[in-house]
Amino acid sequence: MSTHTSMGLDGTIVAQSHLGLIDGDAGCLSFCGYNVHDLADGAQWEEVLHLLWHGELPTVAQLSVLRDELAAARILTTEEIALVRSLPHNGHAPDVLRAAVSLLAGLHRPSIMRADTILSDGLRITAKLPMLVAAYARVRAGHEPVQPDADLGHAAAFLHALHGSRPAAEEEAAFNTYLVLLAEHGLNVSTFMARIVTSAQNDIYAAVDAALATLKGTAHGGANEYAMRAFLSIGEPTAAPEYIEALLARKGRLMGVGHRIYRTEDPRVRHLRQHSAALAARPHTDVRPHAVAEAVAAYILNHPHFQARMLYPNVEFYTAPLLYQLGLPLDTFTLAFAIARLPGWVGHIREQLSVTRLVRPEAEYVGPAPRTFIALVDRQ
Repeated sequence: MSTHTSMGLDGTIVAQSHLGLIDGDAGCLSFCGYNVHDLADGAQWEEVLHLLWHGELPTVAQLSVLRDELAAARILTTEEIALVRSLPHNGHAPDVLRAAVSLLAGLHRPSIMRADTILSDGLRITAKLPMLVAAYARVRAGHEPVQPDADLGHAAAFLHALHGSRPAAEEEAAFNTYLVLLAEHGLNVSTFMARIVTSAQNDIYAAVDAALATLKGTAHGGANEYAMRAFLSIGEPTAAPEYIEALLARKGRLMGVGHRIYRTEDPRVRHLRQHSAALAARPHTDVRPHAVAEAVAAYILNHPHFQARMLYPNVEFYTAPLLYQLGLPLDTFTLAFAIARLPGWVGHIREQLSVTRLVRPEAEYVGPAPRTFIALVDRQ
């Protein structure tokens, strides 16, 4: 047995993947060999889904088929809408939607995951989850669920289902880029959890549910909600320095700053910043969410605390004002992360299916040495 111990599994190789390549020192990210900057600037999210599931970007014909399949799978059935209506309205959305995914398994009655069916199963849940999120947000707010138009792409379909109207071009572009950037990111916590559940020979709903459970915390996925709450607390750009200094004085953590892997700026940040700025530039728009984020970023850029620790804005930092300006309720921000990451989760699940062995790491025992049992009546 190996004597190597890594408390966070840092540097431990537990899987092989063809999907995402991350260079944390250089701040580089690619999907199946394609630089994420090129994909963010030129690809639709559906193209990235095809890339992660098939290893190649789609042809025009392949993309058309995929869009049609997603549009058909997005339609919520009467039973699925009834499920949404039955969900509690006063819970935290990630908790409620985790329950919804489990209950959805009861409706769909999935079989154990197999290599020959995983992509069709994956497409169904990839299409359904954003519609469940949108329908839940509407029902909770007292509105009726909306079935999006079939000709809309995935990003526009979600925004349509959420707001009941077709999004503007800059809104669709912003959310599409967000989906592209977050579609895959190596063996992160949620992806690792999905692969672990897969190794236990389970169904895809269980794997997605487990992945969703990891997102609630502030260290992975959930930071976007808490970053936005911080920006709203700051209120005005001029208040950023005072807020940050007070946070540091009480040894608090600034959400959306710092990353486990990147030792320089997260490569996804520039695109999210650009789209957040474009949304803020629209007429009659409250510019404060983006302006506060910019003020915080500018302040920490030259702050000795953050620079000594190489802490830079991460993917959640500008995600926060971007999603806020798109009208997503705060507690659905983390679910937007899941909507974007589903292609990566399904891609990794598919890879894990080829490994016919349960993921079973070991813990190093550091407890007491062997001891003699003493009967209760004899213990002092």
